[in-house]
Order: sequence, then C-alpha cells, then structure tokens
Amino acid sequence: MNGARVTIGARIVAVLFALLGLNALYELLSMVRGTSDGPITLAALQAAVGLTAIATAFGAWTGARWAAVLAVAYGVIAAAMVVALGPLLDMPVEERGGLLVGGAIVLAFALACAGYLYWAFNKARAATPTASP
Repeated sequence: MNGARVTIGARIVAVLFALLGLNALYELLSMVRGTSDGPITLAALQAAVGLTAIATAFGAWTGARWAAVLAVAYGVIAAAMVVALGPLLDMPVEERGGLLVGGAIVLAFALACAGYLYWAFNKARAATPTASP
C-alpha cells in the first residue's frame, strides 16, 4: 500500500480506470480475432491505452504515488488516439469535428483524476506522523 491510506475516491477512480482499460483491451482482442476492423496503429494505441489504464487502476487501488503519473499518461495516449481516429480510419473531414473535443474531454477527465490521486495520496502521507530524529 506504500504507506498511503486509500480513500473511497481513489477506489472509485481505480474502478473507472479498470473499466476503461478492460474496454480498450476488449477492443484490441476484437481486432486480433478479426471481428473488428482497424489498422495496426489503432491496435497498438488500444494496447497502450488498456495497459496504462489497468496500471493506473492498480496504482490507485493500492495507494501508489505513481498512479497519478500513469493517469496523465493514459490521458495523453487516449486523447491522441481519439484525435487520430479520423486519419487512421479514413473518416471524411466533415465527420472529424467532434474528435478534437472528444480528445480534450478524455484528457481533462484523466488530468482531473490524476490531480485527485496526487492530492489524496500526498494528503494521506502528510497526515502520517513521522518519528523525530
């Protein structure tokens, strides 16, 4: 647990990231099985999104300080994937308008979760008494 008391909020963040990660890995599995089309680049991005989300979930659940960093990494990778969907899937330009907004929303969500995890785990550490030298 790394010495941090894990809050209910951190557990909620962990569950959310676990669900996001499982969804990305399911999409990757669908591509590998051939039940879903997509270029190899999209499969690689799905793998990266899924693994960073699962790792973030694990870190948030256990109170690891690095969970906030992985939440940011998830947000950057997932937002980049959403924005890149247009060119990756050869979408017409007029259908790509919402991708930038969607990417921004994904990034904002991840940054908010990272900020909360950083605050929660540092607050828990600051409240822990330490022995004086």
